Amino acid sequence: MFMGDASMTTEKEILKQYTLHDVDILKVGHHGSKTSLSIEFIDNINPDYSVISVGKNNKYGHPNKEVLENIKDSKVYRTDKDGSILFKIKNNKLKIDTCSL
Repeated sequence: MFMGDASMTTEKEILKQYTLHDVDILKVGHHGSKTSLSIEFIDNINPDYSVISVGKNNKYGHPNKEVLENIKDSKVYRTDKDGSILFKIKNNKLKIDTCSL
């Protein structure tokens, strides 16, 4: 599930319109800012993996500590720590590779 720059307001609208459970991979919205990723949304979608695209030592302080707390039950990958993140699916099996710079 790719969230783009969806806010918590958009998350509420998504939950109203769709039944989403057990998402395999979540691309966290807006670089993990405090305006994204409510605990209500996470509790509904329950992602196995969460990916945050974020620059190292960025001036905005992304990802937000509360966002990280909300996704603590999923395996979190971050571009500032893990570098490039590659998801491969073959024969219904998922393989994840990272490449730090």
